Amino acid sequence: MSGRQPDFLDRWDHQVATRSGAPALIEGTVRWSYAQVEARAGALASVLAARGAGRGSVVGLSLDRPRDAVLSMLAVLRTGAAFSVLEPGLPPEARKDLVARVGAVLWLHDSTRQGPPLPLGTPCLDLATMEAGPAAAPYTGVPAAPTQSAYALFTSGSTGRPKGIVIERGALAAFADAVAERLLLTPADRWLQIASLGFDVVIEEVFPVLATGGAVVCRPDTLPLEPPELHRVLRESEATVAELSTQYWREYARWLDAADETTPAALRAVLVGGERMEPGTYRAWQRRQPAALVHVYGLTECTVTSTMYTGRLPGDATEVPIGTPLSNAAVSVRADGRVLPPGRTGEIHIAGPSLARGYLHDKEQTELRFRPDPHADGERVYATGDLGRLLPGGALEFLGRIDSQLKVRGHRLEAAAVERALESTPAVAQAVVLIDPGDATSLIACLVPADRALAPEPGTAARLTDGQRREVVGPTAAAFPSWGVPTRLYWTADLPKNPHGKVDTAALAATVAAPVRTPPETGAEPGPDRPSTVDEPLHVVLHRFRDVLAAPALGPDDDFFAHGGQSILAMRLVSALRTDVPAAAGLRVATLFDCPTPRRLARHLSDRT
Repeated sequence: MSGRQPDFLDRWDHQVATRSGAPALIEGTVRWSYAQVEARAGALASVLAARGAGRGSVVGLSLDRPRDAVLSMLAVLRTGAAFSVLEPGLPPEARKDLVARVGAVLWLHDSTRQGPPLPLGTPCLDLATMEAGPAAAPYTGVPAAPTQSAYALFTSGSTGRPKGIVIERGALAAFADAVAERLLLTPADRWLQIASLGFDVVIEEVFPVLATGGAVVCRPDTLPLEPPELHRVLRESEATVAELSTQYWREYARWLDAADETTPAALRAVLVGGERMEPGTYRAWQRRQPAALVHVYGLTECTVTSTMYTGRLPGDATEVPIGTPLSNAAVSVRADGRVLPPGRTGEIHIAGPSLARGYLHDKEQTELRFRPDPHADGERVYATGDLGRLLPGGALEFLGRIDSQLKVRGHRLEAAAVERALESTPAVAQAVVLIDPGDATSLIACLVPADRALAPEPGTAARLTDGQRREVVGPTAAAFPSWGVPTRLYWTADLPKNPHGKVDTAALAATVAAPVRTPPETGAEPGPDRPSTVDEPLHVVLHRFRDVLAAPALGPDDDFFAHGGQSILAMRLVSALRTDVPAAAGLRVATLFDCPTPRRLARHLSDRT
C-alpha cells in the first residue's frame, strides 16, 4: 500500500485475490463469487468512467434491487467517484429536488424494474442494456486518496429539506474495519441486507462483511419483510448477522414469542438501533433467544455507528446502554465546552476519523456542526444534539434529544418542518407533531382548526375525518417520506402551554390518549357492526383493528391507514388475524392496501374460505 492510508478497495482486492471463489453476494439460490462480482463491477466501472465518473464526481443510484445496488456501489468506488442513493419511496417532488442537488454525472437505473421514474432530462445509464450488450473491459484506474468522497446520503434537515452528508473514503475504510473488529466478523459470516437502500444502515450491512471475506445476503427487492418472512429468510439463507430498527425488532421478538420460536441456529448477532430500547424487552430476549443482541448508536454524520453494547444488563439498570466507542470514533459527554466525568449528563460529542467531510453544498451548516475540537489540536468534533452520560464501567447511556428533533423508525426528523407543512393548508391554524406514545414508531399531529366550528371542547380531542385528513396531509405527503407523515391527526381547541410559555407536549399526549370523539363523514356514517357469520368474520376483524390501533370507537368502514395505521402496526394486525381467523393463514400486509377497512378485509377473508 506504499505507506498510504488503506482504502476499502484494498480490503476488497485482498479478498478477491485470496477468496476468489467464495460467495460475496447471495440472492436466493444465486451466488456471485468475489471474482464474479469484481468482473461485473470492473466492467461497469469502465462504462461509468467513459461517461464521466471519476474523482470529484458523483454517480446516482436509483435502484430497487439490493444486489444491483451493492454491485454499483463497488463499481462507482472503483472509478474514484462517490455514490448517492435515491430512496425508492420518496415523493416525486422530493426525488426531483434530491436529483438536482446531487448533481450526478449520471444516474444508474433498471428499466425492467417498476421503480419511480427519474425526472425528465436526468442523464441515465440503464443497467438492463448493459446486461444485454457485450461486456466492457475491466476498469484500471489509479488508487484513490482517503480524502476523496465515497458517498453522499441524505438525512432530515431543520428546514424540512434533507441534508446531504458527504463521507470520505478514509472514513468508510476505518468504519468497515472498526465494525468488523467489534463484531469479530470472519469469512464465514453472512449479513442479511434489510435496510432501505437510501438509509445509511445499508453501509453497515455491506462494507464490513465484504472487507472480511464474508457475504452479503440480498433480497430480490426492497419490500418490507413481515416477521414470519424475516424468520424464513434468516433461516434459509443461514445469515449470521442482521440489523433491525428498534420497532421492527420488537415486532420480530413479539412474533417469536407468539409462535414459540427461537432465532435460527446460524444467526449469532442481531444489531438493534434507532430508538431507545426497553430493558424489560432486552432481558426477555436474552433469556429466551440464542442470538446475541447488539445495541447500536450513531449518526449519518459520523459514518453510521459509533458505539455498540452487548452483554447482560445489571439488575438495577433502567436503560439499555448504547455501549462503548468503536475504534474509529472518540466519544465524549460535554457541557459548556468541558468534558464531563462519568455520571454527569451532557451533550454527546463524537470525534475521530469517523466524521463526515460535512454537508453537501452547505458550508454554513458544516462549520456550525463540525467544529474545531478544543481538546485535540487540529481535529474536529461533532455535537450530536443527543443527551447522554458515561456509566462507571465506561459505557454510554442515551437520555434523549436536546432540541425538538424526533427520531422515527431510525430516521431523524425536525418536528417544526412537519408542523410548517401541516400549517400550510388553509384548514389548520396551528400544528404540533409528537411521537405516538403508544407505539413510538409513528407520528401524531395535534391541530388547531382555522374554522373554530371544528374545534372540540377544551381539553379534548377529535379525530379528523378521512376527508379532512386527505386535505390536511397533502403538502406533508408531497414533501416527506411516509415515515415523516403523521398517521393520527386530531383537532384540539388550543395548544396547552407550560409555565415557561412553551407548548406542553405531555399534556397534548395525555389529551389524545383519552377517549376521543370521531366526527362522522358527511354521507358516510359507518354502519353498526353486523352479526358475525362464518362467511364474513367482521366481528373478529373489527376487534383486531380496534385493538391494534387503540381506537375503541373505530367503525367497520373506517380506513386502517387514516386512523394511525403504518407498516409496523400492519404487521401486528396481520399476525393477530393469522391466529384468530383460519382464512388469514396466508394473509400479507400488502392486502391491507387493497382492503384497508374491517368490512372489506373481512369480505376478502370470507372469499378465501
